[in-house]
Formats: sequence, structure tokens, C-alpha cells
Amino acid sequence: MPDDQAIFAISDLHLGDGGPRDNSAFGGHRVQLPRFLDHVATQGGELVILGDLFEFWQSSFSRVVVYNVPLLDRLAQLKTTYVLGNHDADLAGFVGTTLLSHPFFSAMCGPFTRVIGGRRFKFMHGHEVDPFNSGENPSWGRMLAIFAGIFEEQNGSPMLPSGQPVEEVLSGFGEHLLRFWNWLVNRFQRSVSGGKSPSPKHELTPAQNPDRAVEMLAKYAADRDKEGYDVAVVGHTHCPGRIADWYVNTGSWVTTQNNFVRILPSRQVELYDWVDGQPVPNDTVLQQ
Repeated sequence: MPDDQAIFAISDLHLGDGGPRDNSAFGGHRVQLPRFLDHVATQGGELVILGDLFEFWQSSFSRVVVYNVPLLDRLAQLKTTYVLGNHDADLAGFVGTTLLSHPFFSAMCGPFTRVIGGRRFKFMHGHEVDPFNSGENPSWGRMLAIFAGIFEEQNGSPMLPSGQPVEEVLSGFGEHLLRFWNWLVNRFQRSVSGGKSPSPKHELTPAQNPDRAVEMLAKYAADRDKEGYDVAVVGHTHCPGRIADWYVNTGSWVTTQNNFVRILPSRQVELYDWVDGQPVPNDTVLQQ
């Protein structure tokens, strides 16, 4: 990165195939994103996508990629760095290979650190520090997303008439479903071995179970102490905001707000909402 180039970080776009399960196809996200990319280009910035660019938990891998080729062309032109998240972890096996020929995929990577203005910044999606969601195999979070996707398809949209996302409204139902399933598993395991399974509630992502957001902050703090970096730049929770000078969350592009982080060469970190083609400062301070 040139010394005078700012970094623009976004995450959690959850791009789908344009169907009723595709959150990015509703609420103007598909209109606002090209405008934001134009802004990054005009500013001469470097774009970093911190995971969950795609939504592979609810839609066909091939349909999602093919539907988004025009956007991938644009991202490749911007020389975008792409860190994988948990919803697009299906791509992890392709990192470092030439099996995906589109030039955008050559920029796929895992978490990385970079020194900016004398401080070490770690860029990651955020699920990497969560033992329940760091693996590539489907777990409870993905299974609950599949249930939500089925409902969204029947609803004809990922949004309800009230404007609330289907997943948000179904979160309470998901808790009941998981408790019931856990009861069945425990009963089966006791019948065959006398064992007891762990609660699947903890395997949900913070976006599915907001109660996990505080838990995740503790994990980020522990990771920073262990790895010795200064600033964590993450997504994953869909909760934009900052904590002092060591944590900033890029938010998402699937709710009523679109968020991004700008990091200046001087190491100054700025959080914004992208509203109607313009950056609007966001001063949200998160509670640790």
C-alpha cells in the first residue's frame, strides 16, 4: 500500500443470487454499492472486504458466483483484498490455487496484519477467534440460516412488510428450535452412552444470537493480547462501532444501514455510514 493511500474496509455484504433469499437484493444495497466503489476509486483508496462477501449458507454456490460476476469484475479492477468469512468459507480450499480463474479470486486470503502509522492492525472477519464458528464444516449457525432461507423464499423476500429482516424475527424461534433439538440429542446420547451434548446455542453467530456480541468482544481482546497487535478491524457481528483505540467493527451491508471504515496513513480510524451516495460519520461506541 502506498504511504499516502487510505484503506476502506467493509464486510458482511452476504451477496446472493438475486432471489428471495438474497438480502443484498433488497433495501437499495445493490444501488448503493457501486456508488461506494466509485467513491473508493475517486479517493484513490485501497478496498478490503472482511468476509461474508457471499451468502453460501442459503443459496447455490455456483448461482451466487455467476450472478455476481459483473460486481467481481469491478472489485478486480479496484485490486480488492478479500478476507474470507464464515458464510463464504466454502471458498477457503481455493485460496492459493488457480482453480477459480476470475482475477478477483486471486486476492482471497485469511486474516492479515499491517503496520500503519507505527501501529499493527489486524484485519479479519472475526469468526476466526470463535471456536464454534471458525471451522469450514456446517454447524448450527448454518443450519438455522437454512431454515430462515426457506421461510424467506415462502415469504418472497428476506424482509417482512414491517421492514424487519426475517432472520431477526426468527431468532427467537431459532432458540426454541435449538433447545428442542438439543433435548432430542441429549436424550439419544443418554440412551446409548450416558453422555450429554453441549448447547448448540453458542454455535450461532453474533448476528443470529446478539447475546454473543459481548462474548465476542472478550475473544477479540484475548486475541489481541495473544498475537501482539494494536488494533482489531473486524466484521461478523453486524454491529458497527468502536471501542477506545483498539477495536473497530465495519458493520454490514444487509440491514437498513450500510457501513464502512476508513483508515488513514496516519493510523486515524474513521467509521461511516453510506447513505444515498454519501459518507456520513458514525460515532457509535460499543460497550465492552
